[in-house]
Amino acid sequence: MTAMAKDGRRKLFGQLLRYGVNGVVVTSIYTAIFVGLDTLTHAGIQICNLAAFLVSVVVGYNLHSRITFAGQGGRGRKAWLRFFLAALPSFALNAFWTWLFATALHWPHWTVQVPVWCVTPFAIFAINRWWVFR
Repeated sequence: MTAMAKDGRRKLFGQLLRYGVNGVVVTSIYTAIFVGLDTLTHAGIQICNLAAFLVSVVVGYNLHSRITFAGQGGRGRKAWLRFFLAALPSFALNAFWTWLFATALHWPHWTVQVPVWCVTPFAIFAINRWWVFR
């Protein structure tokens, strides 16, 4: 393996590690807002999802652009727009989990957080790495 290939793999591993750490922060914020609104206000569950998404996408852009993908790609309005558009699939996935678990299956609302933590983040990493912060 060439030195350039090793450097590329090391860079990707570092991004994955930082993405994981920052993702835990962002997903924790999402969960706190979702569960907090659902528990304290009894707002509609999709409203809780939307509010949690909007806050999380702002926090996520700041963390991922400054830490996860630091030194890669551009920043500014164009990157923010790409990040927001790239986050829309996570919103759609989380809306689906919310509908499936809480509405269709009538499971406790907290069960929505299982796929939010275990599926959605993995689906979004590639979009961020190869499209948003290219």
